[in-house]
Amino acid sequence: LNKITVSDIIREADISRGTFYAHFSDVKTVVNQIESEEMKNLMDFVDRYGFENICTEPANFISAICEYMARDIEYYRMLTQSNILNNFIWRLVNVYYEKLLERLLSLEEGRDKDEAELYLIYLTSGAKTIIFSWLNNEIKGTPEEIGKRLGKLINLTQSYYNPA
Repeated sequence: LNKITVSDIIREADISRGTFYAHFSDVKTVVNQIESEEMKNLMDFVDRYGFENICTEPANFISAICEYMARDIEYYRMLTQSNILNNFIWRLVNVYYEKLLERLLSLEEGRDKDEAELYLIYLTSGAKTIIFSWLNNEIKGTPEEIGKRLGKLINLTQSYYNPA
């Protein structure tokens, strides 16, 4: 993204320089616009999916997110090179953080809040890294396979964290 120029954009979009500057002041404002629009699209997708479904079926949610991104994988692959997807993951976590933490604490009476917060950060960071690796072809698999594999890891971690 740092190498993209206004000339590159107007050439690709087949617009005049005047048209570009009527809407944007520079390349950074274009990137900010894309980030805002994508953030809204992804948050709308998550809201439609539903918080309860995220909590009860995290593997299905991860599969759904991967399927959503697979529709335009080159675009999302490019977004992994910017901060857009990283910002989305952390905004998603922040939007649902208190709910997720409350849900995590409710799974076991007397669970330490600091440990629950650490666990939540661990899970979200790991899931983000795996999704980014999948988008960049470092990990192979369909969206469903990635969801199932991450679901197994989450279940394994839950059983480790919450031994019977």
